[in-house]
Formats: sequence, C-alpha cells, structure tokens
Amino acid sequence: MAAPVLPCDSCGSPIPDSDLETGTAVILLGKRYCVGCKTEAIQGVSLDELGGPAAPARSAAPKPALRPAPRAAPPPPPERKAAAPRRPVPAAPGPSRMPLLLASGGVVAVVAIVAIVVVMSRPSPPEPKEGARTQAPNVPKAAPPDREAQAREAYARVDALARAGGASWDHLLAAIEKAKPACRGTPWEKKLDELRSRALHDKEADDAARELAPLLDELKGAVATDPEFKRFAELQPKFRLALEMAGKTGSPRMAEIRSLQKDYNDKYEKLAEPHYAEINEAATQLAEERRYDDALRKIDAFPQHLRLSRSWINLDKLRQDIERRKKEAAPKKK
Repeated sequence: MAAPVLPCDSCGSPIPDSDLETGTAVILLGKRYCVGCKTEAIQGVSLDELGGPAAPARSAAPKPALRPAPRAAPPPPPERKAAAPRRPVPAAPGPSRMPLLLASGGVVAVVAIVAIVVVMSRPSPPEPKEGARTQAPNVPKAAPPDREAQAREAYARVDALARAGGASWDHLLAAIEKAKPACRGTPWEKKLDELRSRALHDKEADDAARELAPLLDELKGAVATDPEFKRFAELQPKFRLALEMAGKTGSPRMAEIRSLQKDYNDKYEKLAEPHYAEINEAATQLAEERRYDDALRKIDAFPQHLRLSRSWINLDKLRQDIERRKKEAAPKKK
C-alpha cells in the first residue's frame, strides 16, 4: 500500500511528495512546511540554529609610506662686478655735411627703386584649389567637468527627496532613474542602486498592506458560506496570497489568516476521511481478487470536490499501484 501523505506542521495543508522533490515545500529542522508557510518558517530560523557564522577575515595593516629625501638647495649665483662708466669722447671738428646729405639721398632713391622692381617681379602665391579644406586653428579643448562631483550632487538630490517623505513611490523611483546617467561609473552608482532597492521593497509592502484587508474579508465570508467545500480549490491560492502579503508587511494579522485556513482545511479533511475508508478497503479487496477494473471504478467514485484532500492523494497512489499490477498481469503478446 502507498505511504500516506503528511500534513504541513504549520497550517495542516496536505503536502504531496512532488512538492518536497521540487522544492515547493520544504523540511526545516525536522518539520514540514507547505508553500504558503515556508517563507515565514525560514525567516524564523536563526543563524545559531543552522550553524555559526564564519570568522571575519583579518585585514592586513597598511605599511607606512616612505618620505622622499629633501633636496639640496642650489648654490647662489656669483656676484657681478659693476662696470665702470665710460667717459664721452669729444668729437673732432670735421668738414661740412651738405655733400654727404646729397649723396645719401641719391642712395636712398636707388634702393627704393630696386625694392619696387623686386616686389613686382615676385610670382603671386598659388590660389587654393576648389574643394580644399582650410586647416582650422588649434583651439585648446575645454577640460571635462568633474563627473564625481556631478554624481554626488545628483545622488544628494534623490536622497533628500527620500528622507523628506511625502513623495509617492512612483515619483521617487522616477527621480532615481533620472539620476542614473550622472552616477553611472562612479562610486555613487552603487548607493543609488541600494536606494532604489529599498524604495521598491517599501512600495511592495505598502501595496500588499493596502490589498490585504479586503482579501482577508473575502476569505472570511467565503469560509462561512461554504459548508460543503465547493470553493476549496478556489480559496487555497487566495489563502497563500494573503499569507505572502502579511509576510511582506510584517502584519500582525498573519496568525489570524493561518488560524482561518487551518480550521477550514481540517473540516475539509474530516469530510473526506469516511469516503477514503470505505473506498480504500473495497478497492484493496478487489485488487487482491485480481478484479482490477472493478477496483479502479471504485476509486473513481471518490467525490470530485474532495480530491484536494490527503485522503484522495492516498487513494490516487493506490490507483497507480493497481494499474501497474493490472499491466503486469495482462497476457503478453507473442
């Protein structure tokens, strides 16, 4: 006979073997937790229970920096002796300057004529070719701005907005996105990412707290008006969602949600147990008589709306075992 399905130690929900194999449900410190309870169970376990933290690594002491040796002062320049003042030599009386002025005037005229001829005989400079680009003068480039200072200023504006409060989460996240280009590639980029992560977490917590109250009211009304458990499959995902919301916000209503789910699930299991006891006994007897088809039909008579219970999971394992035995007993074709 197949092994019975074990319940969650927190809420009592059935835990199939497939959930434990895929990691949807977990076993922690010898207790089983379903998908709705595992998050809080993991958060409630301390590091001392799982194992001591690793010893922090010792940082090497920094070596003292070497000071450069002082340079010797340059020797003073040698003193120069002042030169003695020269005495003016009296000019000797000479002949008349008039002939000399006439001669110099003729020389100047001849030199001017020669200069004009030389200038006119020079070839004109070549004109620039059509389409040729003129070389731009070397203009010194402006120094790049201080990127770290810009990043620090951009982060400071966003941090001030977050600390001031009053701004919506969407407005704060938009300001963070706007500051990203200025902070990219600087030490302020990591701080901006951390601020964004905190803002997203707090936004999700606020949204969850705002949605938790109407969801819990819906669950209370559904449980009270479902004595035959026709909505059991519909309400289980809503119970898990309510537990996740309460876990994100740290809501004190977590215990209330768990108690409501456990009471609802326990009543569901009690309703399924008599069907399991009758069908399991009859199907097992029919299978021992090798009336495999009759045994399978008996198992299929289990109520459809109770097939999320532990009783049905155990019956389903019995059904798989009977199908295997039926296949082995079938005559082999030659």
